[in-house]
Amino acid sequence: MKVLGEVWLPVSIVLTVVAAILLAAVVLPAQHRAMALLDGGPGDGAGSTAAVERWVAGAQRLSMSSGIFALLWAVVVVLMAVRPDSTTGV
Repeated sequence: MKVLGEVWLPVSIVLTVVAAILLAAVVLPAQHRAMALLDGGPGDGAGSTAAVERWVAGAQRLSMSSGIFALLWAVVVVLMAVRPDSTTGV
């Protein structure tokens, strides 16, 4: 298809790799920590102010990193669909 020399393809690949690293290094561990805090029993101090503050801070980081992950995937989808300067004529 003669698209290997186009700029949008390596950009899409790099963004996909960055999204995968973000998912594996930030989003999934944050989800596991959030679930562990939610699963904590009453003897674990789950209702304490410090636990609630930790959960809120973790939830904020999780929502931010998940939003960045989604944005990266949206850019990849747009690049793959639009294919700027593609020579395929589509």
